[in-house]
Amino acid sequence: MLIAARQSWVSAERAKAAFTGHGFAAVISAGVDEIILYRLIKTGIVPVCVDEESLASLQDMVESDPGILVTVDITRRDVRARGSLVARFDMGGADEMAARLLMAQRLLGSCGLAGDDRLQLQRRLVAIADALKVAGTDAARGAWRLDRLLADIAQASARPADRAF
Repeated sequence: MLIAARQSWVSAERAKAAFTGHGFAAVISAGVDEIILYRLIKTGIVPVCVDEESLASLQDMVESDPGILVTVDITRRDVRARGSLVARFDMGGADEMAARLLMAQRLLGSCGLAGDDRLQLQRRLVAIADALKVAGTDAARGAWRLDRLLADIAQASARPADRAF
């Protein structure tokens, strides 16, 4: 886990070099640029944005006890040290969209569609998710595309399995 001050994010390339390949599972910071946020996500590192006061408190705890156990719980959206709550974090405006993307993925996994049907819907889901990662994307259009996908998943899973999609 990396705890980083806001001013440590000099550039996206330097930030990527700092955290890639070093085994970090999460980066806790008071602020992360969108480009760096996406690079963290793409490399499998969980970005956690907390307020400045919580970050300073966490840094003090780690400096006083380098062996301290710090945990990040994405489900509860909290950071804990020594089992005590240090900070809560929000995943931002994309939080609702992320939950809906996860719901679409779970529906696809559980609806029992034929291989080709599932593959076509899965490709649409991936295209929507990839489009939403691009800075400056039209979130309303992404939400509309996701609504259509969810409706198509529901429709496909309601019809008999022998009919093609």
